[in-house]
Amino acid sequence: MVILGINAYHGDAAAALVRDGKIVAAVEEERFNRFKHCAGFPTEAIRYCLQAAGIEIEAVDHIGISRDPSAHLHKKILFAATRAAKQAAGSGRQTAVGRKQEADGRRQTAGSTIAVATDENRDDANGNGGPGIFGQIKDRLSNAAKVRDLKDDLARALAVSKKNLRAQFHNIEHHRAHLASSFFVSPFERAALLSIDGFGDFISTMWAVGERNSIQVLGQVEYPHSTGIVYTATTQFIGFPHYGDEGKVMGLAPYGRPRFIKEFRDIIRTTEGGQFRLNLDYFRHHAEGVDMTWDQGSPVIGRIFSDEFARTFGPPRQPGGTLTEREQDIAASLQLRLEEVGFHVLNHLHEQTGLTDLGLSGGVAYNSVMNGKILLNTPFRRVFVQPAAGDSGTALGVCYQIYNGILNHPRGEVMEGAYAGPEFSDEEIQKQLRISDLRFETYSDREVTEHAARDIAAGLVVGWFQGRMEFGPRALGNRSIVVDPRRAEMKDILNDRIKKREPFRPFAPSVLEERTGDYFEQMHPAPTMLMVYQIKPERRAEIPAVTHVDGSGRLQTVSKSVNPRYYQLISDFQKLTGVPIVLNTSFNENEPIVCTPRHAIDCFLKTRMDVLYLGNQSIRRS
Repeated sequence: MVILGINAYHGDAAAALVRDGKIVAAVEEERFNRFKHCAGFPTEAIRYCLQAAGIEIEAVDHIGISRDPSAHLHKKILFAATRAAKQAAGSGRQTAVGRKQEADGRRQTAGSTIAVATDENRDDANGNGGPGIFGQIKDRLSNAAKVRDLKDDLARALAVSKKNLRAQFHNIEHHRAHLASSFFVSPFERAALLSIDGFGDFISTMWAVGERNSIQVLGQVEYPHSTGIVYTATTQFIGFPHYGDEGKVMGLAPYGRPRFIKEFRDIIRTTEGGQFRLNLDYFRHHAEGVDMTWDQGSPVIGRIFSDEFARTFGPPRQPGGTLTEREQDIAASLQLRLEEVGFHVLNHLHEQTGLTDLGLSGGVAYNSVMNGKILLNTPFRRVFVQPAAGDSGTALGVCYQIYNGILNHPRGEVMEGAYAGPEFSDEEIQKQLRISDLRFETYSDREVTEHAARDIAAGLVVGWFQGRMEFGPRALGNRSIVVDPRRAEMKDILNDRIKKREPFRPFAPSVLEERTGDYFEQMHPAPTMLMVYQIKPERRAEIPAVTHVDGSGRLQTVSKSVNPRYYQLISDFQKLTGVPIVLNTSFNENEPIVCTPRHAIDCFLKTRMDVLYLGNQSIRRS
């Protein structure tokens, strides 16, 4: 039984392939075409998944996409009609989104993790120059029918005949795909589940209970209310306009004071039953729509925040402008309010289920600061965060919703790591090194970690390219840059030589799993770098390069069973230094994480990295 899952037509396009319930491959399109958060159709990701399985597309039994245009269709039509009536009674002007839709044939996009350009806000709702209410409803139905059929795009992308695609095709509702991704591959037989992001299929948040092969939805928050919208709008307002910049704001927040918390409690208000609602005066998406374009590249998003932000906080910061105390305090207030709302939903979910195991997914689940506080602020005691919690992970969720949820096959896969992408042999690596006319050394399996550990302890910047590439946004020891966490200057060295990013952003500690409690105030495993814990005060001076301004660290716990080579590297470093931790950052320079040996060599040559370990080979800067 072979199942292909696809996330397409918006940011973080990806594909995943499952055979008989086991993960064969999962990968984002950006890793191949080198456009960050690439949107559109994941052609190369699909090709890789098929290659990893050793099959052609004709051999796939089921194919699904993490979007169901017919889901909540009546609510979409009602919302469109209501908005149309309001706009017709007002100025009658045509929105910029409506004009763009007429120009591009009213092409729709799917729900984005960060909550823009969904089909919920793309229609021109006015009866003066636009399609009008009945025209909108007709478009809704015709677009739903068009998007429901993947066969044309898939056949075109793979250059095969549509009639040769024997697979059964499925449309899986966006948040159900998220929920499936956090439950069916979790270690839990029964668990509470939360999917929280921007929007997808008219929903921003969905919670449920999973048991064996079933997921029962218990509640949801509908368009236009969304925590993702709040975070993205505020991210734009304080001068970070790019898709995926929310993580920068999370890193900035510890520098500020939450003196605007009263304002943010007005911007997003909690209500009974785990619900929350936006003060829509602060936003444009519900009334004007927000444009998003990509042309098979990185998404570009229109402005989400309204003029009310400026009336409340002052003028928006321009991108590249000086960061002031105001921006730091806005970030701190936003982060605190996200946590308050998140725990409000989670505590209600626990009251409904009585469970203490939690599966977490959705783009907001990348907020590792909030994740790290779940055990401290809710009754949950074990948390599984999908490593690809954002929209790329829905490709995997589609596979398991089909395999376990629809076809009712027994569960058996537990996703302990995220190593599901391409890998390369030493022969393939050596070929690329010779093409580049680079001198290299070759070591045994035991020697390679010993040599690398000595280089790290000596203060060198080490590129570490090993095994299968990670699925999701985090480098977890296979496509990493690794340095000594004891050296405070390493943060500036990395930013100056390689990363070229904002100095306020922290770097992550990778720690031997069994030593977590020696350095951190919590011990719950965090194998995919999606938890932030406080570092024990007495340990902070020992590892200053991975200690953030508030004493925290976004840690990765490393176990021997999940990544034996990376575990051995850290163990060898510990033997030399007494410290069971290394600083781990992604192997890239303002681009997607490197995928192939060619990418790694190119990144090494254009930066000032000191030494690169590719499999068992090493090259040094002369």
